[in-house]
Amino acid sequence: MKKNVPPPLDDLQFVKEWVKPRVSTKRFGHIAGVAQTSKKLVEKFSNDPDMAYMAELAGWLHDACKETKDSLLVQQAKEYGLKLHPIEEANGHLLHGPVAAQLVKKEFGLEDPDILNAIAEHTLGALNMCLLSKIVFLADAIEPSRPADYANPIKQAIDQSLDQAMLVACNSNLQILLESHKAIHPRTVEVRNYYLQICQNKNK
Repeated sequence: MKKNVPPPLDDLQFVKEWVKPRVSTKRFGHIAGVAQTSKKLVEKFSNDPDMAYMAELAGWLHDACKETKDSLLVQQAKEYGLKLHPIEEANGHLLHGPVAAQLVKKEFGLEDPDILNAIAEHTLGALNMCLLSKIVFLADAIEPSRPADYANPIKQAIDQSLDQAMLVACNSNLQILLESHKAIHPRTVEVRNYYLQICQNKNK
């Protein structure tokens, strides 16, 4: 058994076969891209093979509930005892990460908090994200199918630091939400301001 990963999640072929029928072909391609990009990012910042596996695993699982209906995501989140913000109740798709984390925890006995957080936090981010969570968040933004005008500034920022890349990604996500006139979760703003402060402090 790989560190902190219970069977059958220690077999990526099983994981792929579990995820595949839950999503469209296009979504599965995105998921595969996130899994591979997550693994590569770990290899860039760490030579821990266990972490590389955990990142790839989280990448495969992060969007397992992406195509679940909004109303069902809200229902499942409540059944799992998750505390919901009114914006999440009105925009159930925001819950696909937290619900996926709870699903794999319940179905497979996955308990590692870093992997679960990486799955749960990949959409809105969070304060004090662990390395694994940052990596999956950023891999989701820069995997090969993402438009270059969105992904390239984030890739360039990664060469400076993961925190700088988080700030660039958060800024881009906020801009997209504003331009598309979509609701903005308060955590999106909080996370952006959190990384802005970190980056400003580093530059003093």
